[in-house]
Order: sequence, then structure tokens, then C-alpha cells
Amino acid sequence: MKSDRTTRKTRLAAAVALCLAAAQTAPAHTFRERIAEGGVLSADDIDSAFSKPQDLAWYDRFSFGSYGEAHFNTGDVSDKFDIHRLVLFTAYEFSSRFRFVSEIELEHLYSNDPGTDLVWELEQAYFEYDLENDYHLQGGLLLVPLGITNEIHEPTTFYGVERNRVETEIIPSTWTELGFLLRKDYDSGLQWDLAVHRGLQVDDRDFNRHGPDLRNGRQKKNTYDSLGTAATARVRYTGINGLELAAGIQYQDDVSVGREDNSAILTTAHFIYTNGGFGLRGLVANWDISGNTAIGGVAVPGSDIDNQYGAYIEPSYKWTFENGMALGLFTRYLYFENEDAPGGQTEYQAGVNFWPTENTVVKADWVHEDRANGRGDQNVLNFGVGYAF
Repeated sequence: MKSDRTTRKTRLAAAVALCLAAAQTAPAHTFRERIAEGGVLSADDIDSAFSKPQDLAWYDRFSFGSYGEAHFNTGDVSDKFDIHRLVLFTAYEFSSRFRFVSEIELEHLYSNDPGTDLVWELEQAYFEYDLENDYHLQGGLLLVPLGITNEIHEPTTFYGVERNRVETEIIPSTWTELGFLLRKDYDSGLQWDLAVHRGLQVDDRDFNRHGPDLRNGRQKKNTYDSLGTAATARVRYTGINGLELAAGIQYQDDVSVGREDNSAILTTAHFIYTNGGFGLRGLVANWDISGNTAIGGVAVPGSDIDNQYGAYIEPSYKWTFENGMALGLFTRYLYFENEDAPGGQTEYQAGVNFWPTENTVVKADWVHEDRANGRGDQNVLNFGVGYAF
């Protein structure tokens, strides 16, 4: 049995299966299993839909969704309000096995920070084909299958106003690349993914004395600098009720542009445990970067430029009420070290999520940042609202 988290793909599957059931036609076998586990339709309902195949009208093949969030940050930082993101999701079902999925994202639609610009980007655009024996093939602009947040980042699915720093600084979520992905699902709850895709490409201006800014190596624009190659593998297990375990690895032949080759290996592992209202999750991630990655090709004595890494652990408790509302409390301990945080940065965080409905959330949290190398400590208060459907 899977956890409460509703992925983008599950929402797509539910919407498609509901339309197909209403039209008395046949969705994909993999959709039947996923939706039945989530309780959206009973297995009998779905089997009934499978037993009466017929063509759908073109307008019944579409699925739509959206999510968005707005943030306000204050404390030892300048007050900032930002309609951070608005995402539109569209999918089209060519057949019971073949579909197209896309997401368009608008970031910083309104901000009082003059240095923040409106950003428009294509977050996902891929074709998916369900092969025999629970194999699935995707091709196009894909989410890299590493970590928790990179694949599941709707604001209703995580605690805290801002996404955690390990999964934005070390795993540079949201991280999408052009490529191909093969997935295999087993009845035991085991799943593996293999992907070959374009890699990060860090420009010279994004190298400093402590190494490369890997987050800025994402090629999130309408042109690209290079087709550097990367390969990613992940294994995930959800066969125990309330528990998810996953580990992944990525190899890239060169993360730099116009420099000597800097190959890189990223390793990640995470767990998610839920039991009633109690939740606990943790994640570790580490980059091992070869070559001389310092600016100008000169290493800085005492700087750990070959590794960027981070980890966090997050306990939480959620109360769900009979009227459909829910209240959750969480705390998080986090540490990461990269070119932007030389010597490391430790964060202590605590906050509250309130869900007026399943698809809306109001958030507030406090973050204490303990920053090394004389960069000073700071306290930040964050407030936010979000939705997803």
C-alpha cells in the first residue's frame, strides 16, 4: 500500500481512468493497479471499464491540473512577497498505453524584489508508453528520478514554506533534462528506473573558489550550451505498509562548459515512514566531482571543492478531522555544504501546515541558519499558501 502522497502521475492516472470508466473504455493496466491502491476507484469498477473498450472522443482524452504557491519571508532578511510559482499540467491519452504529459511553469509572477524576474519555462514534456510486464518507457523532457522533492513538489505534499535546502542546493530541484527513462514495477513493491539524459552544464562564471554552482548548471532555457551526457539509476521499495526506501546514483562525464573535463557522481538515499498521523523522513545526497574545479584552475588551500553534500531528517505529526481539514506540525534538522555555503550550513526549522481542504494549504515556519566561515547566523520567518489539483 502506498503513502498518502499524491504524485502528479497518480492524479493523471485518476483523471484518465475516471473519464475512461465513464465512457466505458479501457485505461492502461498499470493505471488500474495504481488507482485501486489509492482508493479512487474499486478494482471492480476499473475492471468493468476495461471490459468494454471503445474509442474516446478527442476531448475526453485530455486531463488538466495545476498547482501554485505564494510566499512571504521576513526576519533577518529583507521583507519579500513572491507569487513564487504557477504550474499548469496537461496530458493527452492517445491510447490505453500511449500518452503525452506536459507542465508549463511561471515563476515570480509578482514580487516586491526588483532583482526577481518573471520566468517562464517548460518543466515537463514527454511521451510515455506502457510496455508488457509492467515496463514503462518515457522520452522527452523528464524529471530526473532522484530524491523526494524533485518528483513530488506540489505545496500540499510537503512541510515548510520553502523547499528544503538539501533538495534545492545539492539535488537541484526542480531538475528536468532531455532524455529517455525505462521503469519496471513489481507486485512486491519494488521499482527501478534507468535514465540516459542531458547533464548539468556549469559555465565558467558559475565556478568560484569553492567549486561549481551545480544548481545553475540546469539548462532551463530555450537554448542549450551542450549535450553533455548523464546516466541515472534508482531503486525504490514500497512493499511495507507506510514505508518507502530509495537509493540512486548518477554519473556525468563533464559538468563544465569550456574547461577541462569535470566528471561527477551524485549518490542519494532517502526513506519516508508514516504510521497514523506520525511521519518521519530523511535524505542524504553527495556529489563527488573530479578534476580541478576551482576558478581559474587553481585550488584554494583548505577548501573542499571536490565534494558537495547534504542531509536532513524531518519528524512530523498530522491530525485529520472529520470535516476534511487537517493540521500538521513538523521540525527539521538540515546540513549542507557547497560552493554557496563553504564550511557548511546547519539549519533548524519548525513550523505548521494547515489544510482547509485536501487540495489547499496554509503554512508558517521559523528557520535558524547557522552559517560557517564568518557568514553569520540568521533567523527567518516564512508564511505561505498553496494549492494543487
